[in-house]
Amino acid sequence: MKKYFYLLAAALLFAASSVASAQGPHYHPHYMYMPTAEGLGLHFGYVHSFYRVTDKFTDSVDNTEGKNGFHVGLTKDVTLIPYSLYFNTGVDYVYQMEKPDIDKIGPLKVIAKGQDHRLNIPLKLKYVYPVTPGISAFAMVGPTVSLGMASNLKYRARHDGGTSVGVSYNYYTGKIKTTGEADGLREVLETQIPEAKYRRADLYIGGAVGAQLFEVVELSLGYDWGVVNQYRGALSEDFKMRRQQLYVTLGVRF
Repeated sequence: MKKYFYLLAAALLFAASSVASAQGPHYHPHYMYMPTAEGLGLHFGYVHSFYRVTDKFTDSVDNTEGKNGFHVGLTKDVTLIPYSLYFNTGVDYVYQMEKPDIDKIGPLKVIAKGQDHRLNIPLKLKYVYPVTPGISAFAMVGPTVSLGMASNLKYRARHDGGTSVGVSYNYYTGKIKTTGEADGLREVLETQIPEAKYRRADLYIGGAVGAQLFEVVELSLGYDWGVVNQYRGALSEDFKMRRQQLYVTLGVRF
């Protein structure tokens, strides 16, 4: 864990040095009248994530199937150094879905779907550099606190005769729920339930780059690395599972 905080500290020092260099020969005083938009903003966009699973004994690494979805939330910049350095925070709701590739289990027709709901709170430094009177480039770096709201995997199976049953597994509680009364189907579906429980809390270290247009519209591309092992219980003794995510964001300031 310490190495991630060392990397964060180095990134913050780099951002501070960038601010200082911007005041040197390459600084453009005639852009001073165009500060970054500091009002409350609304943003939304696409997010893709996956887990990197590491075997603690062999150091082998596998990537899980990715999840796709969207994020939407509020953002706010707080001035640290006028026209240059800001503290960026807010709250983001993230929804993602996956569809495991399972068509049949024996004679059963099966539909599988996983859903993930999270709240993210970024705590990043944002450095803005004006390129023209109407366009600014920016870079952000820092941590994001992430809290899992719900994460489940659902299976629904149906016999050719029409009887059906559904099984839902909660990754945070480890509980299984069943709907329908078809004899024998529940037991078949439960063999597909993973023996895994996840932690709700996570911490990302990451950053983003983007552009601000006319103090109103922002476009950005970012990447985050999770630093907390998301497995809990017996699996956490043998494996580490860390979340990573890529996101594209469009935002507007008010």
